[in-house]
Parts: sequence; C-alpha cells; structure tokens
Amino acid sequence: MVEDGRLVAVEPDPAHPTGAALCAKGRAAPDLVYSPDRLTHPLKRTRPKGDPDPGWQRITWDEALDCATRELNALRARGGPESVAFSVTSPSASAMSDAIPWVERLINAFNSPNWCYATELCNWHKDYARKFTFGVGVPALDFERTGCVLLWGHNPSTSWLAVAEGTLAAKARGARLVVVDPRPAGLANKADLWLRVRPGSDGALALAIAGVMIAEGWYDEAFMRDWSNGPLLVDPTTGRFLTAADLASGGSEGHLVAWDEARGCPMLYDPASGRYAAEQARPALLGRFVVDGRDGPIVCRTGFEMYRELCSGYAPERAAALCWVDPAEIRAMARMLWESGPVAYYGWTGVGQHTNATQTDRAIALVCALTGSFDAPGGNVIFDRLATNDVRGSELMSVEQRQKAIGFERRPLGPPRDGWVTGRDLCDAMLTGRPYPVRGLVGFGANLVVSHADGARARAALAGLDFYLHADLFMTPTAALADIVLPVSTAWEREGLRVGFEISQAAEGLAQLRAPVVQPCGESRSDIWMVFELARRLGFGAQFWDGDIDAAYRYMLAPSGISLEELRESPEGVHRTLHTRHRKYAGDGTGVAPGFATPTRKVEVYSALLLEHGQAPLPEFVEPALGPFGSRAVTQRFPLVLTCAKTATFCHSQHRNLPHLRRQMPYPLVELHPTAAAARGVAAGDWIEVETPHGRARGRAALRSGLDARVVVGQHGWWQACSELGLPGYDPVGLESANYNAAISADDVDPVSGVPSHRSYLCEVRKVSQ
Repeated sequence: MVEDGRLVAVEPDPAHPTGAALCAKGRAAPDLVYSPDRLTHPLKRTRPKGDPDPGWQRITWDEALDCATRELNALRARGGPESVAFSVTSPSASAMSDAIPWVERLINAFNSPNWCYATELCNWHKDYARKFTFGVGVPALDFERTGCVLLWGHNPSTSWLAVAEGTLAAKARGARLVVVDPRPAGLANKADLWLRVRPGSDGALALAIAGVMIAEGWYDEAFMRDWSNGPLLVDPTTGRFLTAADLASGGSEGHLVAWDEARGCPMLYDPASGRYAAEQARPALLGRFVVDGRDGPIVCRTGFEMYRELCSGYAPERAAALCWVDPAEIRAMARMLWESGPVAYYGWTGVGQHTNATQTDRAIALVCALTGSFDAPGGNVIFDRLATNDVRGSELMSVEQRQKAIGFERRPLGPPRDGWVTGRDLCDAMLTGRPYPVRGLVGFGANLVVSHADGARARAALAGLDFYLHADLFMTPTAALADIVLPVSTAWEREGLRVGFEISQAAEGLAQLRAPVVQPCGESRSDIWMVFELARRLGFGAQFWDGDIDAAYRYMLAPSGISLEELRESPEGVHRTLHTRHRKYAGDGTGVAPGFATPTRKVEVYSALLLEHGQAPLPEFVEPALGPFGSRAVTQRFPLVLTCAKTATFCHSQHRNLPHLRRQMPYPLVELHPTAAAARGVAAGDWIEVETPHGRARGRAALRSGLDARVVVGQHGWWQACSELGLPGYDPVGLESANYNAAISADDVDPVSGVPSHRSYLCEVRKVSQ
C-alpha cells in the first residue's frame, strides 16, 4: 500500500503461489525502506582501517565506480583474476534472488574462481550433497498428493512460509506429518510424530530408521532393485565395484557386475546405457556371493547388503542412546514413512550445519529412497519449468581457471568444484597468502564478520585487503571494513525479474517482473544496475548487452515465449500451463530410460565417487567434531550441547534495527531447559553467558521445557542497535558479544563441504550482570 508516494504497508497476495501468508519481516517493510540507518549515497574511506573513525566521505557514483574499476584492474594485472574474490549474501535471506544470475555472470566475466556465497552454511547439502545419491538436489514437495510430509532440520514457519502453508494444507487433507528437530518449534507442535534428536546425531538416527525399514520389509524393494545401484557387487579387498575386468582378461573396467537371481550367476551392468546384459534381468538386492574371478574366487556382497549391515549396527536401542530419542519413536517413524506414503521430504540448515553434514544428508536421502517416492506423485517431484536462456555466464570461465578455487585441492567434490569458496578458506587465503594471495573483494551484502564462524578472523582478514568494494542497505560490521561502500535499493524501490516460483507445478509456470512501488531513497541503486555498470567499465560490456538491462532480460526470456512488454503490462505475472511427467528417470517408454544423473545412472546406495576421493562410500555416522561423547576433559568443562535456530522475527544478521520487529524481540535469547537453568542459578530473563572452547556470547535466558535438559539453543546475527527504541547494539566479536557465531570455531569442518559445526557444539552457561 502506497500513500502520497510512500510505502505504508505490505499485504499478502493470496493469488500469488507464494503470497498467501506474509511474515513479520514483510510487514515491517516500511521500517526497512525508511530506516534512518539506510545507506543513501556512495561512500569512500579516508582513514586507515585500524582507525575508529573511517572518515567516510560522500562521493558520486561515477567516482565510486571509476575508483573501483582502477583498483580491480590493478589487482587483476598484478595477481590474476583469482586475486580478487566476490562475496554474495544468500538469496534465501534477502532480496538478491533476482540479481544472483547477473552477479554470477560478472564473476565469470572477471574470471575469478573465488565466490564466497555461504553455500556451505545454507543450501549446499540439500542442493548438491543430495546429488551424490539422486543426481539432483531435493526437488519440490508435491503437497497436493502426498501422504506424509517429512521435515528434518527445517522449520518453514521461520524460513519458508509457502512450505509451511503447503504442509498444513496437506495435513488438512489427511497427510501425516513427521518432524525431526531438537526444538518443539513451528510445525513440530502439529506433527503426528516429533523426534527430538540430539543436534549432530541425525545421521545415526537415519541409519536406525532405515535399519528398521529394511528388517521389517517396509521399503519399496522393486524400486531399490531396479533403480538403485544396490545390486552391484563390491569387491571386499578394494571396496570398489566388481568389474568385468576382474572376471576375465580383456573384460571392460567400465562394465560392473551384479548377481542374476534367475540364473544363479553373475551378469554385467553397463552404466553408459543403464542396462543389464541379461534379458529380463532380476539382480539380487541382498546377499553374499562367490564369483569366479580372473585370479580365483572372489567373495562379494551387494552394495545394498553392505548398507543393510551398516544400518543393522544402529538398532533402535543403540541409536536412542546416541540420539536421545525413544527407541519406540524410531520404530514408529519407520512404520509411518512406509504406511503413510508417498513421502515428501525437506531438510535445510538443521541438517547441513554440522561437521558430518554430507554423510548425514546421504543417510537421510537413502531413507527417502527406500520409500520409492522420488519423482512420484506425492513425493519430491521435479516439476517442469519455463524455458529460459542461462545468463550466469559459466562459459566465460575455463575449467582450468575454475579449478583454481581456494579449497578445490582439499575438497574437489565440495563447493569449490563450482567456484564457491567457504568463508574460512577465503579468510585463510587473505591472511596467509595460501594457496595464493587474495588481495581484493567485491561484496554484495555478505556479512562475513557476523554470519560466519570465528568473525574475529574474518574481521582481521578483511582489514588487511588492498581493496574492498561493498554494496549494502546498511553499514554492517563487514561493510565498515570496505574502502568503497555502495547504497543498495530495497525490493520495493526497483524492478525484479523472476521466472518460476518452485513451490508447485503452477508456481513454476509463473513469470513476474516486479515493478518498483516507490522511488529509491537517496541515490541508492539496484544490485543489477551496479553489476551492469561495473561490468561495462571493466571492459565486459559486450558480455552485458552494452549495459542494456532490458536487452538482457529479453535474451533471458526468449525461449519462454513471454515478452518483457507482456510482463510490464501484467505486474501480477504471466502464467503458462506446464505439465508434470512423473518418474522421469524411467523414460517415456521409447528408447533407453535416462535413469539418474549419477555415475551408475542409478540412485547411489554405494558411492564409488566418494570412495575415490577418500570418503566413505556408505553413509557412515561420525560424531560431530565437538560432541558429548568426545574428550572427557572437554565434556566435563562444557557439558551442554549447543545449537542454534532461526527466529521468525529477524533474517540472519538483519532487521534488529527495525522498531516493528525489535519490539517483538528486544534482546538476544538463549534457550535452555528449566532444570539446566535451575542447576546454574539462572531464572527466566537473566543475562547469561554461553562459553565454548572457542569463545563466548551473551543473551537473556528463555526457559523451554520442551528442550532436552542437555541442549542449549542460541541465536546468531545480533549486532544492530535500534535507536528509535533506545535498544543497544553489540560488538559482533568482542568479549561481550551477543553473536552466537563468535563462540563457534571454523577450524573443524565437514570434509566434503567445509561447513563448521554451527549447530552441534559444546558449551557451559553461567549467569552474568549486564
């Protein structure tokens, strides 16, 4: 709602596929747009970074961009394009989603392989670790047809209201709801079954659930036999799949071996075609077999047999002791997933922010595979999408240059494979010059000092750069370390193009060009405008349609058949009817079935790719780097398990300066069980300090009887003051910091993704004065 040219309210739009509900942050939009803290003009630092007063000087856009162009070109000439990194805030927590493809195009045109996207903290495990099993990330939930919604480490009530609405609608139609979460938060309170898992033990729980499903026969045997690589035989001496070369001289190493139950002998499988050599093959899914090898008998097991044995080691009673849940709940969850299917699953940062996150995602993925619900009606479905041209510009960077990404040598299967560097690795390169010096940074909203573990290290790294350009809405602790700061307009002050809205097939058929509703504050500009202007000045004009954003939009939209003019005439969006074809892996009945985009073209129960890179081929459970079953000396001093969770009030490290929201949560909270609080002389509302082996953070005690008495829950992102309410800000890394991430070390990380243990750490709590 706009009055006299001013935004006064934002209301839900039930006609939009994601607009039926509006969160508190959306309702606070006028506070955000007209905040007195907004950056409204380009600024240049005039004092050294160690000076308490940066001496910010207002400059023109031309001065800012010309300065940035000179500095970036100089750095590129001295140290190559890899000496300049880019940092971009998450589109899941900001209005960056429409700008991300264009920022990525700029990064590719610049030829920097170093893009700090915080993907290891956010989407990497659900979107990329999941590919180790299914070849794709987690597809959309088919709420209209599902029989059971499984939310694991994901509370959509705080982070994705469209999923929360879809879940409630499915439940109203009779679907069951299973939630795995350490906290009784959000939809856990409406679940048919809620498992209060110990933070960081999710992998063990998934293995236990799978073990019950397999032992009881509660799984889709036909799907696992026909569409997983579980039947392939594994050589126990090497851990590799048995190949035709192991059976006979001259046999192909590319052909794998399974056991034909019908004929009682081995048969070959060709991953290139996705076919077994025998007609009407019925490969054995379970069992041990003796195969005549080239050099003598080989005793083999199927990959699924090895998986079954792994799972059987996590009987419900053992898993209950590890995961702090009731054995009966494990059995009940296994039964419910089987009897109430099809199952639609979603998990996010509650699964992904642990040092064992990649294998945990594998373990959960295989639980989902056992249900046979993948791309089936009511499961996780790959909906058809409107055709568009890919504008990210991946072709602008060579494979060789991309492989210079910091961390690629250590984690070639992780984020660096796609040019994404972790916050820890980026700071290490800035501070140590290894594997090569990174001397410049271009930032689009990323708040590295607050949103990543060990913010003090990030602060030191950023302070030592030769040049740092940062674009943002506010002067964050990270922006304050820049040389040039650019003011960004909000979503209500600029256009934004979005094609497809993920949540359903109908939503994927919608394209929308969001129009600005008010004029930008001051001289703020859109991220996309900055990208195109900077690209033009850096000499990439030809790759950016000579700065013509409309021309770029037209190129992007061309395959869809939707014109830019049509979108401008229809601000509510233009819809095209798309049709879903389920079980696309099975093909359309003509020709060879495409299978899955994995090395074996099957759902990968056993991952030879992970084995090749030194990781477990099955989803083995490893305790978090710092957990309650570790060193006694550590656990005696820090006896509580520390985790964190998003709030419905704020978005990551944003919005605490907005009165509408800060009234709802004036101070940082630390949740703990009343028993744990009483043992430490803590009452509700007391200021307490959470101390870990790495650092400390403060907050006010909030007593939650639904928590396990051994678990403490913190909040990250606190730094902003709210001057209009007289509420304080906090040093994000000091001794009296209220920022949870200041207490988390970045030294121990998941070996594949590089994520630290943001959600499974150890701590002690004590009362302090404030």
